[in-house]
Amino acid sequence: MREGLNEETLAIFDLLKKENMTDKEREEVKKVAKETLEKLKAEKLKAERWRESTQLRAQVKTTIYNALLWLPQKRYSDKDVDNKTDVVYQHIFTNYYGGGRSIYDSNPA
Repeated sequence: MREGLNEETLAIFDLLKKENMTDKEREEVKKVAKETLEKLKAEKLKAERWRESTQLRAQVKTTIYNALLWLPQKRYSDKDVDNKTDVVYQHIFTNYYGGGRSIYDSNPA
């Protein structure tokens, strides 16, 4: 696939990328996108009804924020990280239902 990423990681990358990034920055952003999604899927998004729990929603957002702190610092200000955290969180909230299910499943339950 484009950028060498699967569809769901590419969606996160597209939310994070910025105009005129260097090749090195693109690779760093890809790595952050991949690691963010892997961490969420391995932990928080396995909970069956994570979207209904205030505590789990906060943990998902914190996990995203902490991962995005690894974006290239010269390119991403603190405000950018805050904004990107909100955008990625909204994407995750909308597309990941809980119990490990998402719109990206080949045969959703």
